[in-house]
Amino acid sequence: MKTLLTVLVVCLGFSAMAQPPHHDKKSKYRSEKMKDLSAEQRAALMTKKMTLDLDLNETQQNQIYALILDKTKKHEKRRANKPEERPTKDDLYAMKMEQMDDQIAMKKAMKSILDESQYEVWTSIQKKADYLKKRKKHPKREER
Repeated sequence: MKTLLTVLVVCLGFSAMAQPPHHDKKSKYRSEKMKDLSAEQRAALMTKKMTLDLDLNETQQNQIYALILDKTKKHEKRRANKPEERPTKDDLYAMKMEQMDDQIAMKKAMKSILDESQYEVWTSIQKKADYLKKRKKHPKREER
């Protein structure tokens, strides 16, 4: 009886660990919903979220809305002009350079719009988002 109970507990433990994580479905669903929104709607939502996180005033909200709207329109334009075949190394380099230039411009603009404490909070949020993005793209491989 004792061994049967031990085997049952071990089997339940393995089956519980074998379940897929539930957050993947929710995050995919959320990202699909965001793709259906227009650039203006996405910019408004992102601005509202930043207002909640950073306690922005009215002029900061308007400046950030314009900045994010420009960013989302550029992103949509890039997606629309995405080539069918794989880009060459030079094309990849050019795209990456353009992306990095946009990030630098965004960082400078945010630094000019936000005060010091807001900017520190914003950079910490960005670092966390970058970490989560990298972790999602490159999950740990299971050893065989």
